[in-house]
Amino acid sequence: MLVTMPFGVFADIEGQPDALALMELTTLPSGSQLPAGGVWLDAVVVDFACHNQQVRLRPAELETWSE
Repeated sequence: MLVTMPFGVFADIEGQPDALALMELTTLPSGSQLPAGGVWLDAVVVDFACHNQQVRLRPAELETWSE
């Protein structure tokens, strides 16, 4: 599930009920819109804080754009 905020999107991570994931607006390609709430994302983990299980994400599509 996604919750859209002005600065990014909070997302649930399948199989990790205690994790809090955030995809910030700054990680999206220029001109992109934030995903709508309630959709599935294909994302890559870019940072993880073990002590509070916070995860930072970016769109997986950027993998193919950087090649």
